[in-house]
Amino acid sequence: MDSLAVAIVVFLASAVIVVLAGISLARFGDELAEKTGWGALWVGTILVSIATSLPELITNITAVLINSPGLALGNVYGADMINIFTISLVAILFGVRNLFDDQTWNTQVLVLVAVAIGVIATIVGATGDIQLGPTSAGGLIIAAAYIGGMKLVYDAGKSDGDAEVESEGDRGSARSAWLGFGGASLAILVAAPLLAWSADGIAEATGLGASFMGVLAVSIVTTLPEASVTIAAARRGSYGLVIGNIYGSCAFNLFVIPIADVFHTEGPLLGEMGSEHFVAAGSAILLMSIGFLMIRSYQDRLLRWFRGTVYAVPVVYPAALFLVFALSQE
Repeated sequence: MDSLAVAIVVFLASAVIVVLAGISLARFGDELAEKTGWGALWVGTILVSIATSLPELITNITAVLINSPGLALGNVYGADMINIFTISLVAILFGVRNLFDDQTWNTQVLVLVAVAIGVIATIVGATGDIQLGPTSAGGLIIAAAYIGGMKLVYDAGKSDGDAEVESEGDRGSARSAWLGFGGASLAILVAAPLLAWSADGIAEATGLGASFMGVLAVSIVTTLPEASVTIAAARRGSYGLVIGNIYGSCAFNLFVIPIADVFHTEGPLLGEMGSEHFVAAGSAILLMSIGFLMIRSYQDRLLRWFRGTVYAVPVVYPAALFLVFALSQE
């Protein structure tokens, strides 16, 4: 069996494990969320979104360790692109008004935080980053923006009356969920490095390019847990959880950059951005911004014509993929 065949087999096997483990993370995370009594948006933003983003985190660290920074950056921006593609399809299937109408202020803050972090990362990549010991100036700025942004979301949620206090009984009844959560996390810790290694091998053997593999194949696999949670939450009518999971994941995916930066010994990770990454980053920012405009369009009559832009997302996403592919081949 040649190296390409081995890489494909390993990729498919590890992808199945990552998807199944990610879905389990989402289920146990959702169970924990219910037992804590937190608000749906905050639960989706922190607990569920981070749980479902573990594949991106481990895959990106591994990609950097095997000296494939293009794969890592491609996965970050590709994951954010496909997350918004997913939420657009869910909105079209379950009702655009159902998803975006009556969203509270903390929802809007979360969307703006995700967009702002994406803009910061792109500007740092375009203007140049500065190495600061094991990390970089850009990495520290993004980390601070993420932590500060989550504090803003939490404060906005408290002002909306969205947070409740966890009861003693809930804590005791969550033990089995914590065990399941830990087991699924362990499975991802084992499978995600194999996913990154095999994706890099496929890119090298086929000439597709590591960046394009990150934007397309790897990002699709690592975001399937988010997609499963989004669809399940929409079916239950928990639209705050839908928004929190998707945009919380988008923000956390960008927070992965400074984490992976620590493991990148060849200089700042954002210094490795190529033209294909800038296209992916710009597309991700554009797609995330559409979500904010959709929410505002139901709260401001002057913006109501933006409601139709959700139907543009399924067109913009494949067009951006094609451009990323073309640039990655140059």
